[in-house]
Formats: sequence, C-alpha cells, structure tokens
Amino acid sequence: MLHAEMVNLDHILMDGLQDMVFVVGVNERHEMFYKYINRISMEKTGLTRNCLGKSIYDIYPKEKADFLYSHYFKALTTLEVVTYEDSYHSPEGEKYYSETKLTPLKDEKGRCYQVVAVVHDITGKKRAEFELKEYWNLISEGRQRYRSLFEYSLDAMITLDMDANVLNGNPMVESVTGYSLTELICTSFYTLVDLDNFRESKRFFQIAMDGTPVTYRTTILNNVGHSIELSVKFTPIIINDEVTGVFGILRDVSENINLNRKYKESEDRFKIIAEHAHDLITLLDARGEITYASPSYQTVLGFGDKDYEGNLFSYNVHPDQVQELEDSFIHSITEGVPCKLQFQQKHRTKGWIWFELHGTPVFDDRNRFVHMVVVSRDITLQKEYESKLTHFAFHDSLTDLPNRRYFKKVLTEALEEHQKNQVGLAVMMMDLDNFKWVNDELGHDIGDEVIKEFGRRVQQNIGENDVVARLGGDEFVVLLPNVKSTRQVEAYAQQILQAMQDKWEINDYVLEVSASIGIAIAPLEGASEYSLLKTADESLYEVKETSKNSYVIK
Repeated sequence: MLHAEMVNLDHILMDGLQDMVFVVGVNERHEMFYKYINRISMEKTGLTRNCLGKSIYDIYPKEKADFLYSHYFKALTTLEVVTYEDSYHSPEGEKYYSETKLTPLKDEKGRCYQVVAVVHDITGKKRAEFELKEYWNLISEGRQRYRSLFEYSLDAMITLDMDANVLNGNPMVESVTGYSLTELICTSFYTLVDLDNFRESKRFFQIAMDGTPVTYRTTILNNVGHSIELSVKFTPIIINDEVTGVFGILRDVSENINLNRKYKESEDRFKIIAEHAHDLITLLDARGEITYASPSYQTVLGFGDKDYEGNLFSYNVHPDQVQELEDSFIHSITEGVPCKLQFQQKHRTKGWIWFELHGTPVFDDRNRFVHMVVVSRDITLQKEYESKLTHFAFHDSLTDLPNRRYFKKVLTEALEEHQKNQVGLAVMMMDLDNFKWVNDELGHDIGDEVIKEFGRRVQQNIGENDVVARLGGDEFVVLLPNVKSTRQVEAYAQQILQAMQDKWEINDYVLEVSASIGIAIAPLEGASEYSLLKTADESLYEVKETSKNSYVIK
C-alpha cells in the first residue's frame, strides 16, 4: 500500500516538476534518513542516489545538518506544514536561494512517518529584491545629501560694483571658489567664469544692473583650475532709486547635479529590472493605488500594465481575499515591516490564478511613507502540486477513494457533531466474500479491478454527504452522518448488497460477487471512534461466520 503510494508520488513529481523534492523517512527515535531525491535535486545540489538511506548528518556538515534538522524536527513534532528560506551552492559553486515547504505525513496512529520537502527556487526574486533595495537606498542617500547641501550649508555671498568687480564677500566664498577674499577683492567676477560662459554671465549681470533679479547656472574655474557648477542669483543693489551694484549668491550645485544623475541612473536601472522581470513588480501609494505596473502584467495576467495604473491594488483580486490583502498592507506600513501573502488574481482567459506577494514599504529620510514595492509571483503550479500531495496523503492509490487516515478525520468531526447536536450517526464495515479465491485463482490484477468496481458500486449506493473509504485489501468502511433511523441504515445496506448482484464482467471474466456488512449505530452518549469501529468489526465478523452476503446491525 505504502509502496504503491510512493510509486505514484515518484511518477507525478518526475513528470515536469522543476522544484527539488526530498522525501525524508522518520523512525521511532526521530532519526531521519533520505528515502527519495528527485532528478532536479541531484542536478542542482550534486547529491546522488547513494544518499538514500543516509541521515542528514551523514550528508551535510554539522552546522548545515543542525539547521535542516531543526526545521524537519519541528514539522514531525507539530505535525504542521513548516516553511523556511535557505540558500545552497550548485556543483559549479554558484549560490542559489530557495523556499522550502515541509509537509509531515502521519500514519494511522497519528505519528509522523515521513516528511515531504518541496524546495522552490527563489533566486531570481531574491536577486531582484536585493537590486531594488540597493537602488532605493542609493536614492534615499542622495536625498539626504541633497537636503544637507541646501538646508544646512551656508551660501557664498559677494557684492559687485557696477563693473562686476568684487567688493566684498563672506567666508563661504573661499569654500566655493578656492580663492580667499583678499585674492578676489577688486578683481572682476568674469575672471572666475570659464570662456564658454563668459558672454552669458555678462548678459545676466546686465539684466540685474537694469533692475531685475535673475538666477542662472554657470561654470567657474576654482583656484586649481577645476570646473565648478554654480547656481548664481544676481540681485540689484538699489540706493536712492538707482542701481549702484549687484549682490550675488553663489551656490555650488555640482554635488546636486551628480546626485540627480545618480537618481536618474537608479530610476533607469529600476526600470530595466522591472521591464525585464517575469514576476509582477508594482509600486503603490499611500492610498493603495498602483502608480507603476511592470510590463510583465501583460504576459502573466493577459492585461496591460496601463489597465492597472491608477486602480487600487485590489483590482482584479479575488473578492474573498481583498480584506486580508488590505489589512496586510496597512499593518506593513504602520509597523514598517515587509509583508508576505498568497492570493488569487484574475487572468484575462484562465480565470483565477494563485500568486505570492512580497511587499516592502519604503520611507524617506523623515520616516514618511513614500510607496510600497510589491513583487508578485505566479505560484499556481506550486498550489496544484501541494493539492496533489495532500490528495495522496488522504486517498487510496488504487481506488482513489479516501483512505484510513482521511476516514478517521471525518469520523472525529462527525462524532463531535453527533454529540453536540444529537444527530444520528452510523458506521458500516464491509468486505467481499471469498475474495482470496479471486486473487489466488485469477491473479492480483483481476483482484485489483474487483476492488475498484466494489468501491465504485458502494459509492453509487450511499448518500451525497456519506463517505466511503478503503481501509486496505478488500475491506471498506462507510460513514453515515445525520441518519434518521435504523430503517434508513438498513435500506442503505440492502441497496449495497443488491448492487453486488448486478453482472460483473472483469477482463473477459464473468464473476459472481457478494459482500458482508457489519453495522454500528452510535448511541446518543458515550460513543467513540474506537467503540464504533470495534462494534462494526464485530458485526462484520458475525456475518462472515454465519451467512455471508448479508448484514448485521448493532
């Protein structure tokens, strides 16, 4: 049974799955050993099939093994899915980043007997996040330097006579030009200006002399011949209604120009990343509106980026998840922490598809919110594989009916409902009469087909809310919640027995097949999983010892 499940699991994981998959067995002493490693795992990590049967500590250095063991141990002791991020090096030495999801599988005693690890490559997303963070840090640094330059530094100030000769200035003039005031006084301002800007400076000086303040940008040469970019403001000095000179404010904007250039380069690099990324990259303002959507929206969702810009991020998000999404963003901005969420978004032709987003709030140097950077990745395939793994854990591989593990789960829930609301509850245990003869005489292939047909007929003759499960071999069990009376339970049993009388044609064999059924009806008080199953099993034994092809109810 367990071997058949593993063969099925191996087949599905090997067909087109690009994620790394490891199956780790667990013994009663909580020792872990590798039972399965898929092809892509061996290619990416350099591990081989020689690792099968070996423990984590046999394969990895102690520090790495301790790290892995702590997560696997958490999964097997809590019996809950554990997710963590990790990194590893390929056989060529290249570093990759991954997100691992550990799913513990329990046996019928509720003990974890193995852990399935699905390792998803998030290298591209991580590198994009690192790049984005670097670029936004650069922009933030530029803004801080820009503020320091314009808000906290003193300007150089000079006074010029009517011929543009320097009359006086403050100490900051030397800081800007490299010349001391002693060297500048009585010299022409034009001697500082490079030849390309000489005529322009004379023109703006004349505008000021005509009585109009003016600001312009020019280039001067300092005392060692280096070019300095200046913002110059000329203000006429008016005495007795006559212009007698000009007051000048000189601001060194070389730093600002460089910062603006870096800012522009950062924006260009951000656009290059965003426009070539396969993930969805989105910028949101404080209202949650999309101010930028990457071109990948077109290829991933079938809608153009311009369809989203100006809309709320919840646009085309599944209605059931809008509130959770908004709450997550508000918490992220309020607490200044990243957020991570899985949600569904509408594709133009494919309907709802699953995404996982990573949102990072960005603040300015005054800790004011600027925008949220959101990177969303299509995880539809991952969700489908998780669903298949869950299905394998709770369904029989031969009949695709629920297995013992799933039946115990729904039985527990039905008992809680039975005891809480005093509703009827019954369990039917059944198997085929003389099934051993089918296997011995006709072979196990025919036997498997008989078991599948038996399960199908039982399922067709019970209610929509009833559950049929295969316990193993030819043994099946049926849960009847909310039954109204003993007569209703007997009617189900008679339907199932009658269904067995219909013609059986299996691979050119015509068979006569019958079944025996043991039934337990739960009392209003004192019922338990164990007592119900035990009573049903005893009833089945009684039928087998007496008449067969019948039922006994207790």
